[in-house]
Amino acid sequence: MEAARVQRADIVFVGAGPVGLWTAIQAKKRNPQAQIQVYERYTEYQRSHVLRLEHFSMLLYGKKSKNPLEKRFYEEVTGKKLGTLSAAFSQAVGSVFIRTHDLEKALKSYAGALGINIAYEKIESPQDAMDLHPECRHFVAADGAHSNMRKMLLGENDKQEFPLQYVVEVKYQANGKAGQLDFSSENYKTNKLMQNMAFEYVGREKEGTTPVTLRFFTDKQTYDNLPQASFKQPLTLNDGRLPQRLSQDIQTYMSVRALKAGEEYREGSAKVSKLTLSLYAARKFAVNLLGKNKGQDRSWFFVGDAAMGVPYFRALNSGIIIGSQLGTILTRKWLSPKAKAMVFNAIRPLNIAWEFTAARGKNLGIKAYDKFRRASAEVPWEMVKWDDKEVQDFRALNHRAFRPGDEPQP
Repeated sequence: MEAARVQRADIVFVGAGPVGLWTAIQAKKRNPQAQIQVYERYTEYQRSHVLRLEHFSMLLYGKKSKNPLEKRFYEEVTGKKLGTLSAAFSQAVGSVFIRTHDLEKALKSYAGALGINIAYEKIESPQDAMDLHPECRHFVAADGAHSNMRKMLLGENDKQEFPLQYVVEVKYQANGKAGQLDFSSENYKTNKLMQNMAFEYVGREKEGTTPVTLRFFTDKQTYDNLPQASFKQPLTLNDGRLPQRLSQDIQTYMSVRALKAGEEYREGSAKVSKLTLSLYAARKFAVNLLGKNKGQDRSWFFVGDAAMGVPYFRALNSGIIIGSQLGTILTRKWLSPKAKAMVFNAIRPLNIAWEFTAARGKNLGIKAYDKFRRASAEVPWEMVKWDDKEVQDFRALNHRAFRPGDEPQP
């Protein structure tokens, strides 16, 4: 049953994705009396994939308490007790792979238990949100990478973007618990057989299935030759429009997983999409509307992908960290909305510098690994490789995902 919007709100959120909900939770924990309204257009999170959630991201700047709701949330998401001060030091280095739907479910449950109201209603513009809540002075745009709120508030030149890599993703389900290829041996040996370098991300088994994501790093020409494919409109692996060498590499990697990791592919589950791994940041993280709307002092804040995007599983984690910062700023009662916007914009360069530097460092490491595995594949005395019989077995396996009729189920 859909919740109705509250009559009065101290903070209004547009977007109830993981970062939007996390930020709302942080604000509510710091000011339990605050009336928080969240608007979300979809009843279920639209993206279905595996995320890597780092303990450190939740603990850094995050409000910690002895509330049993907090304990239940951390145990549901990570399987560990992260809400205590001692655990913050001993377990901060850990991480967990979690499905988007599982994380969203846990966050919605936590937010609802704290008294945060979620209404499933589409907000078309910043003005719509302000008209619904003329009394509210704090608004948060958490409506994703293609944020309409950000574009309407900042204009067409609303962000800076820097492409890093071109990637083709293959997502599918495995029956039972799926294993992983050892990175230093099996993954390395398999990458030497392929033109396009690949990495795998295996989630946790749930209800008899395990989500698997394979990322293939391609050159721009291969990427451009692949037709448009997104998580909402993916391709199948038997689509004849896939570049031949890319298709061969995907089949090779999935065959190795089937034979060496004992993976049992769930028929009809494979989906192919492409994406550019980029760094981007909104030109401002906050906008103050002082002097507009009948002189009311109102501020809009951007968080999550609406504020900044970082690849290599950092988008969620950086969003969680910045969301905790924003939760702190929003609940400082002695600061006006204008001052809060100024503070959030003041820490923007530090957040960007930290995340962009880390992402570029990882990108250099990936490029170095790609050059190394290509060079080592050509060396005649290289010992770390699959033997000829194993390679023949990989090539001979007609993986089920590539057979005609293997279409994703509705």
